[in-house]
Amino acid sequence: MNKKIRLLLAVFFSLQSLLLFSQSNQYLHFDKVDDYVILQDGSKYFSGSTRLTITGWFYCDELSYGQGLMGFRSGSGNAEFYLIMLNNGILECRLNSTTGLHEYVSPANTVIPQTWQHIAWVFDVNTIKLYVNGFLKGSKAASGVFQGDNTPFAIGKSTLAGYNFVFGGRIDEVSAWNKALSQEEIQDMIENELTGNEPDLQLYYKFNQGEPGGDNTSITHLISEIGNGERDAELMNFALTGPTSNFNGTLAPGYQAISFPQIANHLSTDPPFAIEATSTSGLEVFFEVVSGPATINGTIVTLTGEAGEVSIKATQPGNEHFTPAIPIINSFMVLDPSTFVPLINPRTPLAGDVYIPELSPIQLVTRASIDYPELFMVTNVRFIVNNKTIQANDALNNGYYSAWWTPPSHGTFAITIEADNNFGATAIETYNINIQANVQNMEKIAFEDVWISPSNVVQIVEAELPSFLGAFDQVMAHLEVSCPPGGCGEWDRIASVEAQGHDGQWIEIIRYITPYGVACNHTINLTDYISVLNGKVNFRVSCNTLDNGFVYKLSLSYRAGNPQYLYSNLHKVWKANYPFGDYANLQPVEEWNFQFPQNTMGATLKLVSTGHGWGDLNTGNAAEFYQATHHIWVNGAQTFAQHNWSVCNPNPDGCQPQNGTWYHNRAGWCPGSIAPWFDFNMNPFIANGNIDLKYVFYEGYVDYCHPNHPDCITGVTCSDCDDGFNPQLEVACYLVLHSNSHSGMMTGDANGDGIVNIIDVVTTLNYIMGFNPDPFIFENADVNNDGIVDVLDAVEIVNIIIGSKK
Repeated sequence: MNKKIRLLLAVFFSLQSLLLFSQSNQYLHFDKVDDYVILQDGSKYFSGSTRLTITGWFYCDELSYGQGLMGFRSGSGNAEFYLIMLNNGILECRLNSTTGLHEYVSPANTVIPQTWQHIAWVFDVNTIKLYVNGFLKGSKAASGVFQGDNTPFAIGKSTLAGYNFVFGGRIDEVSAWNKALSQEEIQDMIENELTGNEPDLQLYYKFNQGEPGGDNTSITHLISEIGNGERDAELMNFALTGPTSNFNGTLAPGYQAISFPQIANHLSTDPPFAIEATSTSGLEVFFEVVSGPATINGTIVTLTGEAGEVSIKATQPGNEHFTPAIPIINSFMVLDPSTFVPLINPRTPLAGDVYIPELSPIQLVTRASIDYPELFMVTNVRFIVNNKTIQANDALNNGYYSAWWTPPSHGTFAITIEADNNFGATAIETYNINIQANVQNMEKIAFEDVWISPSNVVQIVEAELPSFLGAFDQVMAHLEVSCPPGGCGEWDRIASVEAQGHDGQWIEIIRYITPYGVACNHTINLTDYISVLNGKVNFRVSCNTLDNGFVYKLSLSYRAGNPQYLYSNLHKVWKANYPFGDYANLQPVEEWNFQFPQNTMGATLKLVSTGHGWGDLNTGNAAEFYQATHHIWVNGAQTFAQHNWSVCNPNPDGCQPQNGTWYHNRAGWCPGSIAPWFDFNMNPFIANGNIDLKYVFYEGYVDYCHPNHPDCITGVTCSDCDDGFNPQLEVACYLVLHSNSHSGMMTGDANGDGIVNIIDVVTTLNYIMGFNPDPFIFENADVNNDGIVDVLDAVEIVNIIIGSKK
């Protein structure tokens, strides 16, 4: 849209500044939460250039740090050209070319809140320049070539993985040029709307879409005036309805827009239904089926009975008063309830060899899921083994279904998994397992070639590990950290490896701090996590790095032997980042309560907490370089001490020499090493049944340079009380339980809470009456083991409770 600039005060060209107001027509509002627009691989239209310009109109709702305006960014490479707002209206303007980083940082109050401003960022061979409202704000020397095909172009966000640098306010008329625009060309653009035919104009978004403030949910892309749709950018996370996070403004005379609400997905058996769309002109909107198993008569859609995707176009051709509206295509799915069945994904045991030296109950786990939750759900999952049907239980209501089965002998068995949808259609999968008594040491690669970098800060990989019970007494992990193309990351970053348990929950098994620019190898004992290191397992590797990162490989060594306990499981106690020394919240870790299952024979509390944040703006150089002892309180008494301090020279994992200051001791970690777990023996507390846990941070520390401290005065007691880089502890804590009879196999424990009581009787009776209680463990409730849960089983559970049956 054209911005009509009205000069309100005299222009002083010697000062190169003026006060501008802008009369806006249509624009797009960004909510500063998660709205942004992205054109993947947008840099390919500019790669190889030494001249580049991006421009746009911006209206910032309020000044705050970290608002991305527009540009090309991926976190690395030679094709980055973007602008970010810092504190106080400062613009950080960057070019990453083949000769490295070139940057211009504007003065404070460059961005004026709640005022339309035209921004132009220019690269001209040997100079980078920032123009605001058509006048040069500043420049710096630059060089190199903008080189790369895979960098996205984003509007309203600086797309650095792991950071939410999003814009809050209005944006309009964004363009990107394969040339360095002159000041005269920029000023002309401010006064006169582009035609879209200008030489070297590669991207041009006018934002003239939809009904201002109306229902625009059927619009998925921001239309580019250049190209034939391939340069349209995707609208991400916009509400597209109402006054914010939507197209807004006022319509130009003669312009009309169609509002076409999203059509819901349908079953192939659904009767004819009506759709509607409106135009801002009030003229009738017309529909046609572009593709798919449907017909339309007026506004009535009739499905043919077949499955597939239907696309319907809404048009309004205009008249003598209104130009034709931009057509809107609305697509929806038609699904057959008799064939659209759940997806079955077995987790344990897997097909093939299953190592069980002594026959004992084993856990059967599958993931069962189904798409389009507005139409479908998984209603029932069961395992059929050795002609016995075992109902599966989704204890956490997250799609991970489990049951228990005792192999009658070693040898080959067929496992059949059946999963029903809510229309009675069933998915079936059958595979064979071979239960073996003999086992040998094994080596398995959990994952390899996982490159974590700014453009890929989290990666999930799936591994197929041995299926077993009681076959291994130790699991050792070898973590190999190597340099990717372009070299290793330069700085110490927090990385982690998590494994997804067979209940679907993530468990951090390795806390790792990357080294200074070198490759390293590490070993850690993971035996306490053996319950999640079998069958099909997802691993999540993550590191919020800003440099080139590292490549990770994890290998697991299983040692054949008889473990002390057959069964173990983990319970998450704490997993969060907590402030340290915050005057307003000195003890931020929440209290945790737990009841030990009756079959618990051993328990270990595992804790890792690494301290981060340091410098003159943190009292005592905390938390990274602050030596502290924290405590675990059990049942109201200070019980365990955690001296959270690591000596880094020599490096605990032998990763030396490194670059930088790797040799300084730190709070619970060292660069280039696995942060150590603190293990606390919880066996003395099992007999009591219940425990209350508190994690109490060192009580002698307070951060006096913190915005929450009432005595902190910027420039007096502290150079910047609002700096925000305050001490913190990254905490992970789990309770590991051991037993020789799995709580899931406790006779009479129908709801699987580890205790047999009257609740199990009620749960069993609800199952008998068809109320489908959840959780419900069929094999526990089948006390007389006749393959049926009936009133006789409820009576037997009562006998267990009163003590007449053991």
